[in-house]
Amino acid sequence: MTIKKFLTSILLLLSVAICAQVEFHVDPNAAKNGNGSLNTPFNSIASAKKKVAKMNKNMKEDIVVYLHGGTYQIANPIVFGEKDSGTNGHTISYKAYKKEAPLISGGVKVSGWEKVSGNIYKAKLNRTTKLRTLFVNGKRMRMAGTEVPVKGAGSWGKHEVKGTEKWAFDAGTGIDGILFKTEDVRNYKNPEDVELVQNNVWTEKILCIRDVQQVADTTILKLQQPYGIIATSMAWAGKIKYNDEFVIRNAYEFLDAPGEFYFDKQAQTLYYFSSGEDMATGEVIAPISDGLLRIEGSSTSSRVKNIHFEGIKFSHDHWQLMELEGSHAFAGIQSTGMAIQFVADGNWHPTEYNCVGVPRGSIEVKNAENISFKNNRFEGLSSAIGINMVNDVKNSNVNGNYFHDLLGNAVNVGHPQHYVIDEGSYFSSGEEGVCEHINITNNYIRNACLDFRQLEGITAFFVADVNINHNDIAGTPYGAITMGWWWGNSGIPPSKTAKNNSMSFNKAGDTHRALKDGGILYALGEQPNSVMEGNYLYRGQRCIYPDDGSAYWTIKSNVVDNRIPWVKGIFWLHTWTDVCHDIVAKDNFVKDNNVKNNGTNCTVENTESFIRRDFSAEAKQIMKSAGIQKEYRHIIPSKEPNRIELYPKDFKDTDH
Repeated sequence: MTIKKFLTSILLLLSVAICAQVEFHVDPNAAKNGNGSLNTPFNSIASAKKKVAKMNKNMKEDIVVYLHGGTYQIANPIVFGEKDSGTNGHTISYKAYKKEAPLISGGVKVSGWEKVSGNIYKAKLNRTTKLRTLFVNGKRMRMAGTEVPVKGAGSWGKHEVKGTEKWAFDAGTGIDGILFKTEDVRNYKNPEDVELVQNNVWTEKILCIRDVQQVADTTILKLQQPYGIIATSMAWAGKIKYNDEFVIRNAYEFLDAPGEFYFDKQAQTLYYFSSGEDMATGEVIAPISDGLLRIEGSSTSSRVKNIHFEGIKFSHDHWQLMELEGSHAFAGIQSTGMAIQFVADGNWHPTEYNCVGVPRGSIEVKNAENISFKNNRFEGLSSAIGINMVNDVKNSNVNGNYFHDLLGNAVNVGHPQHYVIDEGSYFSSGEEGVCEHINITNNYIRNACLDFRQLEGITAFFVADVNINHNDIAGTPYGAITMGWWWGNSGIPPSKTAKNNSMSFNKAGDTHRALKDGGILYALGEQPNSVMEGNYLYRGQRCIYPDDGSAYWTIKSNVVDNRIPWVKGIFWLHTWTDVCHDIVAKDNFVKDNNVKNNGTNCTVENTESFIRRDFSAEAKQIMKSAGIQKEYRHIIPSKEPNRIELYPKDFKDTDH
């Protein structure tokens, strides 16, 4: 053998060794008792997980579980724990086989439809909880509700809190119900299903009721407790305006328009007002699974590790709103921060944010390391968060994914209670861990936050070394990306957790369709050595917004097309108050150099305005480079997705 052939053989062997991996195959249409081979695949992900858990204790190569095309229907989330981890630095991947299209669906098909009258049909559905989402022929439908908002007539009743309840920060008294004119509401057959919705500046409240009582010409909608008192005790923009407008929804009595549905859980009967579909042949899917994946280690010292997901579509999960002792609500403070404890004066700052929680995600990740989601599709999700990296997530990635048709946002990282990393908080009941070294990049996000409108497309709290870069986000009801928490006037010192973060090279705009305040890019709190660079931002009232207490940001080389001729008060940079400090904005390109800079030691340098001329070649290059990078551009659809207006009359679209 010549030296050349010898070297070629060695290189070939090395190549085989490097590429060596164990492979299993899963096909949802396969017969039971398969062995995981290509010819005799497993028929469920659970079977593959079980097999992997028997052989991953001392891995010598990667393990790949190939998912073949078809629907993997689940009734409960698939749970990945420490025993499902990759070991010895090797990974376990769950990925689409070649160009096939596996779908993990938490929904069930509903059939056997009977006509009730007109275009209203009914069918049996075996479940005992509220249904908030329905899909007919792939299209999301809406809960039956008021065509236009209904004005409240004040608050009603008192609810006492002793202060010893596990959900109470202190003692006090709160509201037990909301008054309406009897002519504006109805005597609902199943009042516990009914929701009241109200938006206020940057917050949204969804209140659930327990009972209806008529007194003369007034009707009382009594709130579910104890969540009702938590939601109605909030301060600032979190306050309920009892004499203002509410949308009332999810009652059979409102079922009067095409595309509406109502589920009577007592009778286990689903009603649908047809838009002309053939109900005998149409595909109707009702979500039943409470989330889709849970990737959860048991502690900060026992993480689940080295699991990757690629090429999978995730759809049709179910969420009941925040829950407390059987009561439900969506009590939004800001972004994905939810009120979870009663605070008598509504001021959440003295609690060090231990009164603030985060909704459960469709995919929940905590106590985890080296978890990645790449080239997946997230569509038709009903939780408030798509991927929720909520506690102690390290060295993980969400790259090159397509997010569309979401009731909530795409990704959340971290938690408000990470203001101080310690043990024994209300959130953790044990160990907390900062989320750090995470990349949220090259994701395409459209039609997000369709119901939970106070959320941004991507949110992060007290995090470190987190890069939210090269994403393409448009059409959100509030902002596009937010990072940070803590207010400079809060009365508590700044957190030391957040640092080294980036919101850069994103393409984002056409925001704030429902709510005000906030920014396309929004920051809170001190975040040393953090940067906003190379973003292309367009059509937003406050495009870059370092809010109360923001500090140590560098804002450079961004292009901001901030002109909406019919809207006043548009700022490309909005440094809100003097407790914002040590922020440098330099070398930015804007249409209109309209700045609010109330910060301390905050400088704005070398801004170039193009109000009466086209952007320069340098600015156009930044615009071209922002958003999805070349490797991931295949996720961008050839045509911009149509805008989904799930509840179009719930708010006034004044800006657009």
